[in-house]
Amino acid sequence: MKAVIFNSGLGKRMGKYTENGHKSMVRIASGESIFERQLRMLSEAGITDFLVTVGPFNEQLINAAKAPHLAHCRFTFVENPVYDTTNYIYSMYLAREHFDDDVIMLHGDLVFDRSLLEDVLACPQPDIGTVSFDRPQPEKDFKARIKDGRIQEVSVKIFDDDCYAFQPMYKLSRATVGKWIKKVEEFVDAGNTGVYAENAMNEIFPSLDVRAFSYDGRFVDEIDCPEDLERVSAEIRRFDFAQQRVLREDVCAAVSGVLEKHRAKRPFVVCDAAFDKLPVSESLRGVVGDAVYFSDFSPNPKYDDIVKGVELYHSSACDIIISVGGGSAIDTAKAIKLFAGDPAGSEYISNAHVFNPTVHLAIPTTAGTGSESTRYAVIYYKGEKQSLTGDNLLPDYAVLDHSLLATLPLGQKKATFLDALCQAIESMWSVNSDDVSKAYAREAIMLLRDSCADYLNGVPGAAGSISAGANLAGKAINITQTTAAHAMSYKITSLFGIPHGAAVALCLPHVWKLIKDNTARCNDVRGEEHLNGVLAELDELIGGLDGFLRIYGDMDMPAVPVCSAEQLDVLTASVNPVRLGNNPVTPTGDELRAMYRQIFAC
Repeated sequence: MKAVIFNSGLGKRMGKYTENGHKSMVRIASGESIFERQLRMLSEAGITDFLVTVGPFNEQLINAAKAPHLAHCRFTFVENPVYDTTNYIYSMYLAREHFDDDVIMLHGDLVFDRSLLEDVLACPQPDIGTVSFDRPQPEKDFKARIKDGRIQEVSVKIFDDDCYAFQPMYKLSRATVGKWIKKVEEFVDAGNTGVYAENAMNEIFPSLDVRAFSYDGRFVDEIDCPEDLERVSAEIRRFDFAQQRVLREDVCAAVSGVLEKHRAKRPFVVCDAAFDKLPVSESLRGVVGDAVYFSDFSPNPKYDDIVKGVELYHSSACDIIISVGGGSAIDTAKAIKLFAGDPAGSEYISNAHVFNPTVHLAIPTTAGTGSESTRYAVIYYKGEKQSLTGDNLLPDYAVLDHSLLATLPLGQKKATFLDALCQAIESMWSVNSDDVSKAYAREAIMLLRDSCADYLNGVPGAAGSISAGANLAGKAINITQTTAAHAMSYKITSLFGIPHGAAVALCLPHVWKLIKDNTARCNDVRGEEHLNGVLAELDELIGGLDGFLRIYGDMDMPAVPVCSAEQLDVLTASVNPVRLGNNPVTPTGDELRAMYRQIFAC
């Protein structure tokens, strides 16, 4: 099957975005251009033959197709020299001799999610077009007239009850597209070059069997103007987050499958010091073959560590990134991928980062941070914690093989468990929560709650539930971000060496009490009633604050160290105000100091 992308238009409605570039090279919020995203997703779906019509700024599209991860694909570019006076019916006419296969055909301004593309390609019907039966009829965009499930007409100007929102994404057999081409030739020969290609197809739609394929529940939309860019960027990222590929299988089998799918020959493996202690380390080394290994980073990764990793990555000609370890290893790999897309040798920390299409496969060997499913990474720059945030940081794959948790020391099990549980709880009350994040958080809390004792006691099977729960907590936090308990914890870790999860668990009860006692100060736009509902739900899920304290108390955690007056000042001044803003009740400076005093009994 061949992919056909119509990309000859001017994109005048995009304003400043198309003054010096092609419309389809506009970047959505992830940092990836529309065209680059289309090529990446189509190639990952198995398409290797591309036909692209071009007009203005054609060199930008040609260069985009030269990306290393597309080296196995074949591209044919057909230029429409009169793109400014014709519609894409003429581009289709100029490219007619290249319609020599079944096609998936789409416009160059379409953004779609992976599940829609996969479902379109897998549909047993040979001829389909994408339709929504739920969305309202657009005033100025395509509608499709449907009769008995078949498309009868596609036009901007139809508004009858049998007409539905339509997006120009087709899967067509060679025979059907051949009939369309013949009609296009008739139109162009008659001088009709300023109309849609669908005008020609409308003359034969009733005689064909092109089925209406519903994209409801999935996503496809066009970007025609800056407002579309903002809206589509916000909507598609939620689909991308939800559709991260989480593989729950043997780690060696998972890695082997991903390497084969992406034709990867030289992995860049970021691993911590515990890698060789894993029972599967030798087998995994065999699977990754001619890999380059990077482990020269600290438990709290520093900017200089990341720079060393970027330099090694560039010099090694690697084509996929694999991270194996806890949150530090995964965050290090995320940062390396982010910085590796930037000009070599630049001050990466301050760059506006370029999207990097290199695939990142994350393999957590702890169950805590959920970093394998988040768009965040924590590194330290000049001694200060820096939170990196970006959609491109979300790993493409996460492998959850709970057998990797078997060798964790008990203390690390406790700390990482607490981190996962705190993340799920914080996500529930975050001002950024929504139905999706709450569903993740609820399931995470139940899994963690029910399997805690068995997991810590080494009962077989419990690790699978903890691994799944920690991952779901990460997915929840990926949407909502963390709140005050996490914001208060970071300096505790750096000052006293208390493991991150344990530090968060010290803070959470005090933040919880602050929220319970001050619901009238709720800064969530959904109001105090909503917050009270969340607190009531946490009572049901975990027994509220008392339930959390019971879980923490049963863990017999180490005693809290002594905190000096100077350290108390440092702690109070260290808290990130952004994370405090995610809390449903924002603590004042005096309240922060008071909570730290209670934590350290000083």
